[in-house]
Amino acid sequence: MIGCGDSIVATTTGLVIYTDRVEAAISSLLDNKNTHYGQSGLVNSLADSDLSYVSSSVASGTVTIELSGQLRSGGICDNPRIIAQLEYTAMTAAAVAKAKILINGKEIAFQLSGN
Repeated sequence: MIGCGDSIVATTTGLVIYTDRVEAAISSLLDNKNTHYGQSGLVNSLADSDLSYVSSSVASGTVTIELSGQLRSGGICDNPRIIAQLEYTAMTAAAVAKAKILINGKEIAFQLSGN
């Protein structure tokens, strides 16, 4: 469960050829500009953002993802959705238990706080 009574739900994409599994997963998530995932009722809270994958690294069981661009949130309920979508995608792709997301060099929670 994440904020506002929501749950994070895994989805699949079409065939993706990649050399970096984390880059492929995060880029696929960021490239999807549809607010809704088909008729499922699932919401893509990142649809209005203009973010690009820069790099990733894994150390001590944590994947760190660096993104650049503009993060846009629909408000208080979207903030935890955005964090969960990015973190769980990164953790799954990197096969680790923790994720740290940086946007333009700053942690995502800081970006979403409006500072």
